[in-house]
Amino acid sequence: MQINDSHLQVRGTQLKQQRENFSTLFLTQYLLRLDDGRTMVYEKAKTDIQYEFEPTTTKTISIIFDAKKVIRVYYNTLIYAFQVVLQDNRVLNVLATKGFDQELNMVYGMSTEKLNSMLIELDPNARPAYYKNTINLSNESEPFMSRWTTWKVHFLPLVTPVRRFFIY
Repeated sequence: MQINDSHLQVRGTQLKQQRENFSTLFLTQYLLRLDDGRTMVYEKAKTDIQYEFEPTTTKTISIIFDAKKVIRVYYNTLIYAFQVVLQDNRVLNVLATKGFDQELNMVYGMSTEKLNSMLIELDPNARPAYYKNTINLSNESEPFMSRWTTWKVHFLPLVTPVRRFFIY
């Protein structure tokens, strides 16, 4: 993930890739095995040029993970760190960036220790995430934890037509 001139990089191997097309939103998901053996997911969601994400980043994360609660750990103008409490009360660490309201990039499944080290790399003053016992995707039968659906994309809606302003 790139944030301005900063890069968050993790070393690992791609295990799997999935693509989904919702006509107004295109989703690519990558399952990665890090050098430390832990599994993470990287997702890139991009809207059609005539559409944009409607809700705030926090609300979008809540919707696509069917979250019971979303705890914002860190925020600046370009990146968010969340601890997402799922319906079964397990906690998932998520880093997200939203670009020009038309692109959402997420990395999730990292340990809290890894999340905190990534945040410190971005901002030495970042406060650490609270919950330590989080989901390890290596132990999950289905590591892609986000739940994108046609209903959420079009009818909730996660994406809406771009608002155009004309100045006369």
